Amino acid sequence: MRDRTLRPIWGLVLCVLLPIFALIGSVHAADFPSRPVELIINFPPGGIVDTSVRVMTEELSKNLGVPVVVINRSGGGGAVGAQYVMGADPDGYTVLASATGVFNIVPLLNPGLSYKLSDFIPLARYASSLDVILVRKDSPFEKFEDLVSYAKKNPGKMTCGDPGIGTASDFMLEMLKLEAGISFVKIPYKGGGELNTALMGGHVDFITNGIAAVQGLVKSGQLRALVINANERTANLPDVPSLKELGYGKSVLRIGVGYLLPKGTPKANVDKLASVFERAIKSPAVKKSLESLGIIVDYEDGPTFATSLADQYKVLEEVGKKAKLIK
Repeated sequence: MRDRTLRPIWGLVLCVLLPIFALIGSVHAADFPSRPVELIINFPPGGIVDTSVRVMTEELSKNLGVPVVVINRSGGGGAVGAQYVMGADPDGYTVLASATGVFNIVPLLNPGLSYKLSDFIPLARYASSLDVILVRKDSPFEKFEDLVSYAKKNPGKMTCGDPGIGTASDFMLEMLKLEAGISFVKIPYKGGGELNTALMGGHVDFITNGIAAVQGLVKSGQLRALVINANERTANLPDVPSLKELGYGKSVLRIGVGYLLPKGTPKANVDKLASVFERAIKSPAVKKSLESLGIIVDYEDGPTFATSLADQYKVLEEVGKKAKLIK
């Protein structure tokens, strides 16, 4: 009897409290952010992810009204930083800055990883680092078609330096092998500097390297760029044709960089961060700084970024199986 008497009272209490809780939630959303926001970079200092993020930090801090703290948590091809952010409080104060390969290449090569794309909310994709295929300045290959023709006539005799097995560049080369019908031996190196040295020293016939690492050498005439891994030419090297332009559009692999949040972050906080990040990315000063480093600004909003990641995963999975990079 007592419980029945209290039920109407509890119902009245809930009717009063629920609007109050909703009001408190909206106040918290309006106050966000009220303390520093951490940007977790899942790669070491000096690479495209680290460099591009630091270019934007000042603009982000100004627009958010709080400090933006950059922290490098590298390891496992980016997996360490991704796992850290996945386990962080989903409140918007911990943001992952990551290369796209962490979500569509690393999981293919390491199916036992504890994280997956569905554990995150893609916030924005903002940049790409275009790969360039290069030869020495004294190479007999004046054009990319010359290299393809030689490789077809001499299968398996050419050597190519690449940034390492399982990298986005490595997958791009496998895609190119399939589309162009050629074969060559890949030699993995650690980073852009080693690749350039190997090519100039005559240790390999050609290399693929990020545009930021080679544009100075190309402009000075020390290396010859044959083609860019892109759908169109870039202002950084306007005389170099793109893969799509030469008829190899299926081999174009966008090596992107973007921001992601832990799953469960309140929508109001996601929306605010998305707006602030978009403004920072599209800032003329930020865009100019990124492009001067050879980083291509190609913004995608969160939903578009999520679709791009999922679609690219399917393509890379198919290529990886054909090239026997994965089972």
